[in-house]
Amino acid sequence: MKKTLLALASLAITSAFSLSVYAADAPAASAAAQPKTLEQVHGAMWPKSVDGYVTKYQCMKCHGDYEKLGQMTSDLSPNPHKSHLGQVNCEDCHKPNLAKPVLMCNQCHNFTIRKIEKPAK
Repeated sequence: MKKTLLALASLAITSAFSLSVYAADAPAASAAAQPKTLEQVHGAMWPKSVDGYVTKYQCMKCHGDYEKLGQMTSDLSPNPHKSHLGQVNCEDCHKPNLAKPVLMCNQCHNFTIRKIEKPAK
């Protein structure tokens, strides 16, 4: 009985503190499925250029161009793939050693990305 209560309490605490990519908008991740870094997700497929840096063109080979990415993230405000700076390098936001992107726009702005609520039909 004590082991069951301890297991349930541990599960409740773990669930309460789980992380997500967009904490305010995404469903909570389980303790077993913590967000992975880009290096962990890509593994041996992590693209490398001759000088050791990843370029946006290498990312676009698999993930599509900024037009496609902008459509995929059209429910976010501001849309991180529609920038007045144009097509910045993906690694400016997506760091290989981090699970969550770092919004490079916040070097000048103070944005918080939020999901746009769509009206019910």
